[in-house]
Amino acid sequence: MSEIQRKLVQAGGSIGSDAVVCYQCNSAFDPRCGDPFDPYSLGTVNCSFQQRLEHLNNMEPTLCRKISQKVYGKERVVRGCGYITDERDNAACVRRVGTHDVMAHYCSCTTDLCNTASGQMPMIGLLFGVIGIALAWTSD
Repeated sequence: MSEIQRKLVQAGGSIGSDAVVCYQCNSAFDPRCGDPFDPYSLGTVNCSFQQRLEHLNNMEPTLCRKISQKVYGKERVVRGCGYITDERDNAACVRRVGTHDVMAHYCSCTTDLCNTASGQMPMIGLLFGVIGIALAWTSD
């Protein structure tokens, strides 16, 4: 997808008040969806145009999500729109471990194209802070 197409999709995402644009893919069908993620060659979707789900009372999706799961040794990453807001949005991710070699790592966020990260976003800020301090200290 070209940068111009990406900008048009992002601009379309601002049509509704809660519209959000997310990456949508599944590593079972496209390995570029996994980690490391290759966002420049995958599609995006305006979540306000996604199908409403009857079992969720026809709620509109308002967030992006990334789900990393491991079941019986097979890893899979699914990125797309989400419907139910989590109190942890834009913060730490949730990790669940079950029996029989089952693990799920769920991250959600509410800004356009935010479902790229590995779930360590707060650590990235810390890393840049430490690098900035180190650069300031060594430049004196």
